[in-house]
Parts: sequence; structure tokens; C-alpha cells
Amino acid sequence: MNNESNELLVTRIAAQDRNAFALVYDRFAAQVYAMAGHMLGIADAEEATQEVFIRLWHKASLYDPARGPFSHWFLSIARNLMLDKLRARSERARIIAAEEIDAVLSQAIDPQIDVLEQVWQNQRGDALAQALTRIPPEQRRVIVLAYFGGMSQSEIAFYLQVPLGTVKKRIRLGLQKLRAALSPHALLDLDWDAAEAFTEVEL
Repeated sequence: MNNESNELLVTRIAAQDRNAFALVYDRFAAQVYAMAGHMLGIADAEEATQEVFIRLWHKASLYDPARGPFSHWFLSIARNLMLDKLRARSERARIIAAEEIDAVLSQAIDPQIDVLEQVWQNQRGDALAQALTRIPPEQRRVIVLAYFGGMSQSEIAFYLQVPLGTVKKRIRLGLQKLRAALSPHALLDLDWDAAEAFTEVEL
């Protein structure tokens, strides 16, 4: 049985000692797997656990014993990696949902198409969806990504690979056209002041 401290083992890992790496893996694999399963789900837990240990192999030299026990440092690495995965997963889900809405709207050229049933299932959503189909596709897309995808202007610019100023302009013009299209629909009562404020600030 090897009784070497984790702090000593990590210095050996930094020197590319595979035996030391195997010992640390045996000590922490179950704990990291349990954390991954709790945060990401069992389906992704094994892959995430392997990524954590790969990160340990490459970053072992960064451990500083003066800043605390190895276990705290290593489990922080594990937690941060899983949080990154959660954020990425959330962003992908938002983009996919927004793109699906945009795909439905882009096909709704005929004003008789029942967008009500396809998207929001209510009268308010129907009026908004019909108005969205009547604005230029590039303006509709940034509005959908912003308001239904939950993305900031910077995220939209990065995702679409266009300048931030272009995103701001498209949102501003699109909102102006939506206001004009929806003006007869008092039932919508949209928060236009908040929407316009969004176009003026960098989120």
C-alpha cells in the first residue's frame, strides 16, 4: 500500500510519472465521478471524469502547496470543468431552441399559416410571430436569438460572426419594424422601453 501524500504525488505527476498518476486516479476517481454524475448526469459522467484527470496530467505543475491541500485544488479543477460543460450545454440548448423558432418563422410566408399552433399557442404569440415573419430575415434572426435564445449582443455577434455594431443595428431596426407591425395589437402590451434599452447597452 502506498502512503505517499497527494502533495508528493502531484509533484511526481508534474514530472510525468505515470505511476503517481495512477495512484491519484485510484484515490479520487470515484469522488470525481460522483461529482460529474450529480452535476452533468450519469450519461456524461465517465467522459467528464476522464477529462478532469487529463487536465490534472497537463496542469500538475501549477499546484502550489502553499495555497492549500491538493484535494481542494484538484476538486476545484473538477468542479470548474463541469461548470464549463454546463454553461456550454446551456448555450447550445438556447441556440438550438432559437434556431428552431427561426426555422418555423422563416417558412411562415403565407399569412394564413397558423403560427399560433406552431410556436406560442396563444393569441399574443400569434400576433408577434406573424409580425416577425414580415421583417427581414437577418433582423428576425438576431431578435429571435436575443429574446428567445437569451443571448447577449456580444454572444450573437460571435455566433453569427458579424461585427457587434451590425448586431445592434439589426436589433434596433427589427424592433422598430415590429413596433410598427404590432401597433394595432394593443393586447400585446410589449415592454418596448426595455426592448429599446437593450439595443443601447452592451450586455
